[in-house]
Amino acid sequence: MRLLFVILVFFQGCDLFSTREPEKPTGGSSEFKPPVTSDIVLDNFKSAIIEHNVNNYLRCFVDTNASSRRFSFSPSADFQGLFSGWGTEEERRYFENLGEPLAEVPVVEFFDLVEQNKTAASTEYTMTYVLYYPHRLAGVARQVKGYMHIYLALDSQQLWAIYQWDDRKTVTDSTWSYLKYNVY
Repeated sequence: MRLLFVILVFFQGCDLFSTREPEKPTGGSSEFKPPVTSDIVLDNFKSAIIEHNVNNYLRCFVDTNASSRRFSFSPSADFQGLFSGWGTEEERRYFENLGEPLAEVPVVEFFDLVEQNKTAASTEYTMTYVLYYPHRLAGVARQVKGYMHIYLALDSQQLWAIYQWDDRKTVTDSTWSYLKYNVY
């Protein structure tokens, strides 16, 4: 009887059978689809930003283990020279420093999307964009707009990835280059 009492007190006091809050996943999200077509890269890119998933964001860029190409970023004119040698490691640092979004959901929209110079192994997209990212950084715009020209290619695993990203100003808007410069 005494043993039964000790067992009951033990189980009741340690919350062994109570429910707990689930932990946030630390790995890649199910939103990342294998980029077997170039347009899937754009979908993955948007999802990675909205979810602030660093690994999936980087998976949108060319992997030097599967391609002879290296990723490069060409900033808008007001930031020329400041992004010399910018590659995937700098993209990682920028995106990590951007941090988790506040309570609002980020928005990434592409307009006037045009695919051009398509071959069996490469393509280009031009578009205007609007990115709203509710970050915690004081004095840094949360919304940027501009014109994007991205170059994609198939790698040795037959997956599409971005190998070059050119960012341009559309009018007087803050561009993605502005955001990268201020967050990096």
